[in-house]
Amino acid sequence: MSALPPDIASGFLSDPADLSKLSLIDAEKVSALVAQLNAQTKQTQSGRKRIVVIGTGGTLSMKEENGIRTPDLNFTEIFDLIDPSLQKRFAIYGLDAFKIDSAQMDYRHVQDLAITMYHIWTSAQVDIAGFLVLHGTDTLAYSGAAMSLIMGQGLPFSIAYTAAQQPIQAPINDARRNIRNAIYTLESLHDSDMAEVVSVMGSKAYLSSSAIKIHDLSSDALSAPLHPPITDFTMLDYPVKLAPFLNPRRRNVPFSPTIWQGAHGHTLIVRSRLGLPPAMIARQVEDPSIRAIILYSYGAGTVYNGIIDAVMDGAQAKGLPVFIVSPVNTHYKVVYQSAKDLIARGATPLYMTLPAALAKMEIALRLHTDDCTAIARFMSTNYVGEVPPHA
Repeated sequence: MSALPPDIASGFLSDPADLSKLSLIDAEKVSALVAQLNAQTKQTQSGRKRIVVIGTGGTLSMKEENGIRTPDLNFTEIFDLIDPSLQKRFAIYGLDAFKIDSAQMDYRHVQDLAITMYHIWTSAQVDIAGFLVLHGTDTLAYSGAAMSLIMGQGLPFSIAYTAAQQPIQAPINDARRNIRNAIYTLESLHDSDMAEVVSVMGSKAYLSSSAIKIHDLSSDALSAPLHPPITDFTMLDYPVKLAPFLNPRRRNVPFSPTIWQGAHGHTLIVRSRLGLPPAMIARQVEDPSIRAIILYSYGAGTVYNGIIDAVMDGAQAKGLPVFIVSPVNTHYKVVYQSAKDLIARGATPLYMTLPAALAKMEIALRLHTDDCTAIARFMSTNYVGEVPPHA
């Protein structure tokens, strides 16, 4: 196999709180927010819980000119438009990280958010009930899943991602409700001594490691094909009731985020589809930056035989691990010949969403480099809830 790409060889950040490692977020802004938090006392909060809100852009904060939307609003402008009762119940601190259309995000943005939250948590001398990330819908599933896996099993605080299908300035929008529901979810997780990374939109909240985007217009833009929601806001419960399967994740392990470096991933996604040329896929497998392959099956592990040959032959030649992800369910039952062939040739089924699998792979490649057996074992084992209990 060719030499490891430099970003894999460099491993994880040795000090996840080191603000000098930020590449996109202004370190001075982060330090100023920590100073603001530490200047407060319990008496000045009047019993309000502290929530740190990080803005990244997305539709929620956009303005529209000549039919084209671009991120515009900052934290203060957004929170001037929300339910005033929230600021009576919570002490809300804001940080404008960046203003972008989330389709333009790469892994550096997630890494910077992780460094920022880790630094704030370890440097603040006051209790923080959770972090709220205002995001765009296009990459929310990928960003949220990556954050959940980066933060790992010892996470001591909760993070809620939320977004909107309509800007908060629009006459009819979902932004205000989504922000409100996300904050109340953080409060419930905090009061229940739980720590999770969750995604909140519309009528439900999901583990971020399980959520995918399913709609471009509906307020219920997210779903979780493999997991149930962690709460349902249509019941109008307060405090927000959390699903019984959600157990405290504050395990007896150190909080040690695995923040990798590099803007891009090293997994080739091959989605079996009618007419996909095997020869083209074979050339892609040969790319030296590719270190793992995920086959996105039609369902039930079914893949075109020509694609199986192109992927498995190329992977064997390079010593790459190959995995299969289904878009429709978690039950990999060998009832079709192509599914049987894939297993026989060494492919490993994964019971998780594609966004979770891609992020988890980046961690696996840095933990186990070229050890395909160890990579497969790590990828198949539940880490932060990405594998559903029934899988």
